[in-house]
Amino acid sequence: MSFSARSFAFFAMYTLASVAACGGESSSGAGGAGGSGDDAAGPGPGSTSSGPGATSGGATSGGGGATSGSGSGSATTSSGTGGAASSSAASSGSGDVTTTTTSTGTGDTTTSTAATGGTDPGGCSIFCSDFEGGSLPSEIQFFPDYLRPRMGEFVTLDSTGHSGSRSVKVTGTDFSQMLGVAVPSKFWGRIYLKSATDIQMGHNTYVAAVEGNGDPNNGEQIRIGEHQCQLELNRKSDDKEMLSNGGMYMCSGGVKLVANTWYCLEFHYDGPGRSVSVFVDGTEVNAMHVTDWGPYDYKLFKFGFEKYHGGAKTMWYDDLALHSERVGCGK
Repeated sequence: MSFSARSFAFFAMYTLASVAACGGESSSGAGGAGGSGDDAAGPGPGSTSSGPGATSGGATSGGGGATSGSGSGSATTSSGTGGAASSSAASSGSGDVTTTTTSTGTGDTTTSTAATGGTDPGGCSIFCSDFEGGSLPSEIQFFPDYLRPRMGEFVTLDSTGHSGSRSVKVTGTDFSQMLGVAVPSKFWGRIYLKSATDIQMGHNTYVAAVEGNGDPNNGEQIRIGEHQCQLELNRKSDDKEMLSNGGMYMCSGGVKLVANTWYCLEFHYDGPGRSVSVFVDGTEVNAMHVTDWGPYDYKLFKFGFEKYHGGAKTMWYDDLALHSERVGCGK
């Protein structure tokens, strides 16, 4: 996986610029109707696995918006005051790591790193950002293509941050409003997320690893989201679902995400190895662990909101880190 260091010129601050729609699709094209075939039919068979749900502690952050420390309870945010740096690092097969650092004096920290062999730069070998810059990093693209002319209606940089003063705000109204970053077929990730409402009974997606081109109806998609008032894992192709309460289709038990609270969501997607693991605030959600989904060749990690049935939802995302090893909630 390799990214070159680029300036953040892809989107405008707060009101992001629209770009041309791809493939001749209109903003009201047929691609926006419905989701996977699973969702019109309502609840399907759940998992019979069992395990404890995750606790819902947060993290306390501070100091310039670059790092956060672990803690219990809801997250406490603190704006950065210093002039942090924007940096990128790349590793060649020789094991050398080159790092370029430019001080911005604004407290912004957005890092894109790439390792093609040799020494792993550590902590962020695929992509990471705290979204403190004036625009989204250029590596991030909006999906689906046909809604890109309307992207500014759904995605903004908001003044509500987890580790700093900004985060990505996704106003989930239409079927799918997701942001995507290229990933290898096996990766670890960490993202902080917050919702304006409690977790819903309806079935919706927060994040996903996908094989296809980013379109919500293309390729296999392994999705982490909500259903039956709890966190769940869902496979698009056959609607196989792993509820965090162990498989009972009722709003009882499982991992609950309450409104206006930052949560640390970690995930390990191993496409060739057929496994997925999910963690909330550092604790694994055992009922959502699978070892026989695949093999898959993931191409993108997506985050935002994808609605199948249930109400609309406003989400915030911050401190995204995608890496070859587990990142944890304290970085």
